[in-house]
Amino acid sequence: MSTVIEPKTEGEGDFLLTKSVTFNNPAKIASYASNEGFVTKVWGQKAAPTTKVSESLDYEAPQNKLFYERMNAKGGKKKLWGYTGHTMAKFLVTFAVGVITGCFAVALSKCVSILISSKLLFIQNQMTLYEEDPAMAAFIGLLWFVLFGGIMVSIATSMVQYWAPASAGAGVTLVMAYLNGNHIPNLLRFSTLITKFVGTVFAVSSGLPMGPEGPMVHIGACVASVITYMDFKYLTSGKLFGRLKVKEIAIKERLKVLDEIVSDSDHREFVSAGVSAGIAAAFAAPIGGVLFSMEEACTFWSKKTAWRCFICGALSVYTVQIINPALGDGAIPLSNMTPLTIREWAEQLPFLLVDFAMAGLLGAAFNSLRMWLWKVRAAKTLHLQRIAEVIGLVFLVGSCAFFFASTAGKCLELPPTWEEDGYGVRFLCPEGQHNDLATLFLSNTHETIIALFSMGKGSAVPGSETFVPYFSIGSLALYTACYVVLMSIGAGLAIPGGLFMPSIVVGGCWGGMWGYVIKDLIPSWKVQPGIYGMLAATGVLGSVFRSAISLVVLMVEGTRGVDYIFGIILAVVVANYVANFIHHDGVYESELERVGNVYMLQSDPPSRLNTLTTESIMATGVKGFRPIESLVTLLEVLATTSHNGFPVWSEGSDVESADLKTEGSASEDEGCRRLEGIITRSQLLVLLQRRHFVDAHGNPVGREFSEGYELELETEMRTFFRRYYTHCRYISATRQPLESLSLDNGGLAAVDLNSLYLDLRPYMNRSPVTVRKECAASRAHQVFVNLNMRHLFVVDSHNHVVGLITRKDLDHAAGHGWWRMSHQAEPPRNKMVLQIMKFPTSGVTFFKNLVGSSKGGSHSEHASGNHMTVVTDNGTSNLDQQHH
Repeated sequence: MSTVIEPKTEGEGDFLLTKSVTFNNPAKIASYASNEGFVTKVWGQKAAPTTKVSESLDYEAPQNKLFYERMNAKGGKKKLWGYTGHTMAKFLVTFAVGVITGCFAVALSKCVSILISSKLLFIQNQMTLYEEDPAMAAFIGLLWFVLFGGIMVSIATSMVQYWAPASAGAGVTLVMAYLNGNHIPNLLRFSTLITKFVGTVFAVSSGLPMGPEGPMVHIGACVASVITYMDFKYLTSGKLFGRLKVKEIAIKERLKVLDEIVSDSDHREFVSAGVSAGIAAAFAAPIGGVLFSMEEACTFWSKKTAWRCFICGALSVYTVQIINPALGDGAIPLSNMTPLTIREWAEQLPFLLVDFAMAGLLGAAFNSLRMWLWKVRAAKTLHLQRIAEVIGLVFLVGSCAFFFASTAGKCLELPPTWEEDGYGVRFLCPEGQHNDLATLFLSNTHETIIALFSMGKGSAVPGSETFVPYFSIGSLALYTACYVVLMSIGAGLAIPGGLFMPSIVVGGCWGGMWGYVIKDLIPSWKVQPGIYGMLAATGVLGSVFRSAISLVVLMVEGTRGVDYIFGIILAVVVANYVANFIHHDGVYESELERVGNVYMLQSDPPSRLNTLTTESIMATGVKGFRPIESLVTLLEVLATTSHNGFPVWSEGSDVESADLKTEGSASEDEGCRRLEGIITRSQLLVLLQRRHFVDAHGNPVGREFSEGYELELETEMRTFFRRYYTHCRYISATRQPLESLSLDNGGLAAVDLNSLYLDLRPYMNRSPVTVRKECAASRAHQVFVNLNMRHLFVVDSHNHVVGLITRKDLDHAAGHGWWRMSHQAEPPRNKMVLQIMKFPTSGVTFFKNLVGSSKGGSHSEHASGNHMTVVTDNGTSNLDQQHH
């Protein structure tokens, strides 16, 4: 084979060999083909895009030759603020995330309060014009309520459907999946952040049964990601927004430190801190935010992550309290209540247990109803139908509010504190009174929760001769039943909104009602309905989300009710216990089941993996490269597969080949492949982009060797996904990047591709983690999760590659169970399983299920001629069996 490049024209070959290209970074996922009409794009289509967007994150840094050289070069350059400024840069990012997230929380709260108060004032004034005709007044109020709410939710849902689909719902589930190692397209980009904020403001202000706490988790994660992935190209180029010019300075060199803190592992820590800041700002609970991030959101936890979450959460709460000093008493301050004595706890314990058990039943009923309603939801790509769903819920909420307020609502005296705070809806009641059902349905939900938790032992009106409750027992019971149904309908709609606040409202209403019943039955006891409501709200939260420790701390910090911590803990335990008998999964688990394209790996391996070995769960027929590989071979493999990790192996000797074939650990067509390292697709794309070609002996072609250039190339490999496909990583595994390289007839037509090679030795990871094929599958699961891996190679006794384990392989092997958080992944391509499937005997059915599939699993391998659909860590790809 020729090793000398002979270009067709003088200078043309050198130009083509040294010409670097830039990949096209799409703004968002293309939902439609370019030839789709305008009507289709507006209306939507029922069939969702079939493109596989599942992708894994690379938490493991490549331990290659250039990595060690870079670490040695910067090891001695210590500065006052840390080694090369990385520590200071990370702290600055953490501080900025906490402060900005706190500002978002305050802005969200203020906007919601202003919109709701303005809307209610206008509706009340319009109803006052028709006080002589109550039916007409209620009808006019309903029209204005639906009009205002419909406009707001239409704007919010349109932003979700047409601009940022990843902002729908609370977003906590997808953030959990991201922190587990799954890359979700467009989840943490700036457009998602803006849509999440605007949509949450409009959803809560329109009266929908949704809250801002869950979205604040997503907002905090988005803030962390946006700050981490800030693009300074305008500053480095001397231009700002294409118009204003700034003084050209050496800022590019100063900002190089940012390239060191954008790895997936660092980004995961910042997103974890953003999650902590978001939930902490929502509840004014810094410790609760850290525990929520640890218990619910984060799969990988360390002392460094804990410190980052704590600092970020504390700063967000501090920022909120500086801007809004009223939150110094907690996000849900308690009033008009006194702590229970030990005797009172003992006396009321049986009634409290009933309170907690019913809270568990309410949470389980909500989860069951919400999952059943998925069957009648419109497809996510039917835009106008999704918008109509949200407008329909606004109409349903308004109809329930105005109908029941007119027919079943009671006029009660307005407490003086309510009048000072502007809380309470008069509706059609006389001056100085409020309609309890109208107040529950139409008022600011946050203020309603404060009112429910403040139903103490005294009268709502101090000095009154008779006891006047805040709300009547019948109204609380009716509102609880209606709200459970409404929040079940609202969960899953195409609009940002969380379930923390609705769950608290349901529990507060039920507990308050039960407390009033006990107070009427046993008037001699010092029963405080507000305590029953607060404890029941905690129980409903526990039964809906199936979390415990973080909820206890969030409620204690949010209410500053440390005197009631015994009841809060007992409420969470009892409610969770009762709910598990009806519905095993909480909100997060069931939503991950619905996503179907996300595969969560548990911290502990499922028990089924204890009976399997890695040989039975691995994918065989692994594609790989030699240390110096032909360009033609590289392009063929990249174009015909969607794998993201390729082993680099060297050919074995004849003696070793004979031993290997004797052992039977690899088939004859696979040969002997001693593992030397691993190279990722992104690294290969950078090498191809930079035209980093060599000849068959490893000598540079079309360039001169430069140590500085090599280090710069390694930096670009590490920051590849900051530069390209940041929010759509799955595109890097398609043919689009290869087409952008112009390496076929259009780009390098002047040179012979067969004479070009790539030297993978300086860039491949020289220390890939491997396991023996005899290793227990549970052990492989622990290694994979604890070391934050993406590819785990299976080798034999000669260190020859016999298989590969990825996230989907472990997920499929785990089988089904109550612990599962998502759909079972497709089975890997395993030659042993394929051989078993050829036998029609029923005696091997159990063994087939054991090593290849499980009950309910959907096979994606379909033999058709010489091709088969193979599941990789990215999705599926058609691979020729004879090349695999």
